[in-house]
Amino acid sequence: MTEGENENVMDVNSRTFRILHVDDEFADLEITRILLKREEEWDFEIVGVVSARDALEKLETEHFDAIIADYKMPGMDGIELLEAVRGRDDRYADIPFIIFTGKGGPDIAEEAIRKGADRYITKGGNTAAKQCHELAKAIVELVQSKRMR
Repeated sequence: MTEGENENVMDVNSRTFRILHVDDEFADLEITRILLKREEEWDFEIVGVVSARDALEKLETEHFDAIIADYKMPGMDGIELLEAVRGRDDRYADIPFIIFTGKGGPDIAEEAIRKGADRYITKGGNTAAKQCHELAKAIVELVQSKRMR
């Protein structure tokens, strides 16, 4: 086994997930970070930014296993960020991208999936803890699937 193959095996088995979380509401970033950190089965390292522009800058200098983005943000919404990430270069073509929002609806969800989002999870209806548990499961499933490829 080569050194690169050995690294991939370790990555597949890793329980650490480095996440870029984009939301213009600082309180939502913080609540989601706290609740994801409570998920004891996994280790989430979360970098929160308050704008899509900040997210694009972070992607230039740091590695992330997945991106979580709000839909409704000033300047560039979550779907526009998704398009920018997917169109940036091949490094980002298959990074799991989840829209996690309280605003939007079936039309926005359909558009997000059509444009390359891996999941669309709505805030609301359940407690924040249940929503973040659903988010955590989606992150793990998507990242582990990517790691297996």
